[in-house]
Amino acid sequence: MVRRGFLIFVCALMMAPAFAWAQDGKAFVGDWVLSIEGRRGMQERPLSVKEAGGKMTAELGGGRGGPVTITDVTAKGADLILKFNQEGPQGAIDVVMTLTLKDGALTVKQDMAGGQFSQTGTGKKKG
Repeated sequence: MVRRGFLIFVCALMMAPAFAWAQDGKAFVGDWVLSIEGRRGMQERPLSVKEAGGKMTAELGGGRGGPVTITDVTAKGADLILKFNQEGPQGAIDVVMTLTLKDGALTVKQDMAGGQFSQTGTGKKKG
């Protein structure tokens, strides 16, 4: 009896992220315009977030090397975390972009090269 209860508890814990995504991730689906402060001033980048078969993906445009397809997308609470590589003058660098949704708008934090430098900005939904 104890084992059965423990098994149910473990299953519930394993399924919790899927339920949280179902509630949190769907609010990010759609087309966005991100305004990110960079070394050369404010830069607008289009972002398209999609969901298919329970998996989220994104495409970020406007950067060096053309649009970036992002498959490492995680919803956590009010945040959507995108992990990808972006082409820079010195080659590809890793990027962790955290989008926080509040009142229909986004705040953007972008950590690059393992946190060596960061950028911030905002985002709004198209249309």
